[in-house]
Amino acid sequence: MQRSRLRIAQTDCVLANFEENLTQHRTLIEKAIDDNVNAIAFPELSLTGYNVQDAAQDIALHINDPVLDPLRELSREITIICGGIELSDDYGVFNSAFLFEDGHAQSAHRKIYLPTYGMFEELRYFSAGQRIEAVTSRRLGKIGIAICEDMWHVSVPYLLAHQGAKLLFVLMSSPLRLTPGDTQPAIVQQWQQIISTYSFLFSTYVACVNRIGNEDSFTYWGNSTVAGPDGSFLATAPLFTKHSMDIDIDLDAVKQARLHSSHFLDEDLRLFAAELRDIMTCRPE
Repeated sequence: MQRSRLRIAQTDCVLANFEENLTQHRTLIEKAIDDNVNAIAFPELSLTGYNVQDAAQDIALHINDPVLDPLRELSREITIICGGIELSDDYGVFNSAFLFEDGHAQSAHRKIYLPTYGMFEELRYFSAGQRIEAVTSRRLGKIGIAICEDMWHVSVPYLLAHQGAKLLFVLMSSPLRLTPGDTQPAIVQQWQQIISTYSFLFSTYVACVNRIGNEDSFTYWGNSTVAGPDGSFLATAPLFTKHSMDIDIDLDAVKQARLHSSHFLDEDLRLFAAELRDIMTCRPE
């Protein structure tokens, strides 16, 4: 795979209504197939809504649950990345990213950093993921997936990129936090800085898919963005509006970025690992 067309689906969803959300996914996926798109990505918890609270245990699904069969079947023609609540084999409940491809489904990432501050309380309802692992897609190549708060911790994109991911997805349900006097919400500017910085430092594509809509006291702002491996913005969706946008992912752009500047390739992983071990073993009391 050298070049593929990716569709970013900036959507709203209905809280705790799997059937209605699944119907919306199917409609958008079928349209993407008709448009000869190779892959489509949805926001964090796109199948369930974000603020599910105690209902998380009731609506959690094992990745092999038959209710996901419609997405498995559609994935024979298009790669699908979406968000849902996962029930693990040992009955842990996770905020997860699902990957559907060639009729198969997998849990591609379980959110690691669960915010429990301010308006957030995820750690009350979800278990934290314990692995950072890039996955291989036939249509997209080696990819990495993070979920919202994960991207505020440099270790996640760092490890995914060094495992070979040349396209990083960030599934988001980021609510608006207004500061008096702001012409543009600070959270929008902060995310733009994160996206541009990581894409440049790791010489990778970064595709952030944020939802829109209102849910209880949460307002989601959208503005989904794709950055190229040189840190430039390639496509940006509007604020507060449902929107689908296509971007061509060309791995030759990653090649050119790394040939132009080898800062990512020059990273000394052995030095980093040794220093990290020292920090962990010599931690002051």
